[in-house]
Amino acid sequence: MKLLESQLEARDLLQLNPLFLHSKTTGAGELAEVVEIAILDSSGKPLVDELVKPKRHIRRDATTEHGVTDDMVDNAPHWVEILPRVEEVLLGKKVCVYDPSFELIALRNSYENIHQRWVLEENNFYSLMDLFSRFKNEHAPRSGGFVSYPLAEAARQMGIDIEIIAFRRAHEDAWLTRAVLLAIAGWKVYY
Repeated sequence: MKLLESQLEARDLLQLNPLFLHSKTTGAGELAEVVEIAILDSSGKPLVDELVKPKRHIRRDATTEHGVTDDMVDNAPHWVEILPRVEEVLLGKKVCVYDPSFELIALRNSYENIHQRWVLEENNFYSLMDLFSRFKNEHAPRSGGFVSYPLAEAARQMGIDIEIIAFRRAHEDAWLTRAVLLAIAGWKVYY
């Protein structure tokens, strides 16, 4: 995809007033549960910004990455307590996430742990990682597919100063996701 096509796709997405979601998890890949979730509206205003008490302990490597500890979530609400608000905010909306496969695993696991039926529509989740990969238009030598970048690297490459963020928690990464989309669209990112 050419630069202009990516820019136009980003602008079209922004015209839909998407939400921006990011979560932090217990770690452990396929078993990951949400321990913190942030959902911002298209202007960057937080609609949901909550710590969540998971069923499992937070793995040490996950805590090292995002800073959320078992002690921090000890008195946090359980997923079942915040789920009504999360669903109210997300249902029927376009939701921009950096890596939907990762986010959807954690969300699904959190649903399954409380025996709730999954009601979110996966096609409403938009992958900013895929758009950024097409925007960069760099191909992997072996696979020939587009090169994927972590969120922080995508932000750096778009000239977004992530050094001003002390610890990258869910809210900060939802903000970064929004900032990367704005930058791809060619719009100004305000701090």
